[in-house]
Formats: sequence, C-alpha cells, structure tokens
Amino acid sequence: EGQRHGGIAQGVAQALLEEVCYDANGNPVTSTLIDYSTITATELPSFELVQMETPTTINPLGVKGIGEAGTIGATPAVQSAVVDAVAHLGVRHIDMPATPERVWDAISEARAGQ
Repeated sequence: EGQRHGGIAQGVAQALLEEVCYDANGNPVTSTLIDYSTITATELPSFELVQMETPTTINPLGVKGIGEAGTIGATPAVQSAVVDAVAHLGVRHIDMPATPERVWDAISEARAGQ
C-alpha cells in the first residue's frame, strides 16, 4: 500500500510541481530540495486503494513490480483534470507541470484569442 500511495503522490507531483529549471547560462536553479518543489501529504487529497491482483507465470513467486503503478495513471489523470477544470474558458492544453503560472497563462491566452 505504501508503494501505491507513494506512486500516486509522485504522479500528482509530476503533473503539478516537479520541474528541473536552468538559468540563462544553463546552470540548474532547482538543484536542491529547497529550490525543487515536492509534494507532501498536506497537498494530496484522500484516496482509496482497491485491491486487485493478477499473478504472473513468468517467475516462481508469481509476483510483479508495484512501485510505478500509481504514477502511470496519476500523472495523466491530474493533468487532464486541470485542463478540464479550465476548458470552459477556452483552454485546451497546459504544459506540465501545471503550475499556477502556467494555468494563469493558458487562461490569459485563451481569453486573448476569443
């Protein structure tokens, strides 16, 4: 369960926050955890995990990896939710991560194009 919770948190963070940024000279400006946005339990909504197992026949234990499972669906689900939330304003796309600035810019561009 911890790996699935962590995977979902990683997917949400990738969609909303995480980005490596560089200055004009190509130097990283997000090189420490002080500069690099991360997500914590405070920013995450509550979610319920559903138990579903599909054993494999490829190995003797019948097990598969689980660590990436949460990220696979969480990232596009959150990104799509952000775009859907502002679609009525004419927004059709927002680059990831969907930071407040990028959302604002997308809304402003959509309004300017009307």
